[in-house]
Amino acid sequence: MPRHTVYFLSSHQDRGLMAEIWANRLMLPDWEIRSAAWTQSPQSSFNEIPLEVMKEVILDLPPVEPRKYNSEEVSEADLIIALHDGELEHGDIPTDLPSQKLLRWDIRNPELRSSDSIEQWALYQEICDEIAVNIKNMEPYFRADYV
Repeated sequence: MPRHTVYFLSSHQDRGLMAEIWANRLMLPDWEIRSAAWTQSPQSSFNEIPLEVMKEVILDLPPVEPRKYNSEEVSEADLIIALHDGELEHGDIPTDLPSQKLLRWDIRNPELRSSDSIEQWALYQEICDEIAVNIKNMEPYFRADYV
């Protein structure tokens, strides 16, 4: 059986990595799970808060690595999930994504909502739960034979 690929995209790597970690917890042998940032430049620093928040829930985080958005690679995925802040990032999702493979999840972006690290921490805790619920709701799709 061929492996399928799902890409979780977000403007910064944070929410995509959180989704990648939650999806990996489903132990999906037929899926390769990846994430990427569509706007993060190589010079920008990686925010550790999301992974620290995840460590509160998942003690042993799997290794994940930030990736830069690659249009060609992402377009070849079987499923693309864009995590965007509906109020602040709706127009930021890359326009070259194949619409028939694209799902949009309205997940707030703590980086844009606050510059205060304590407020960001609280927002990341909330979105960690939101992403976990969305991933759990996708489990029947990931396990379906017809994908």
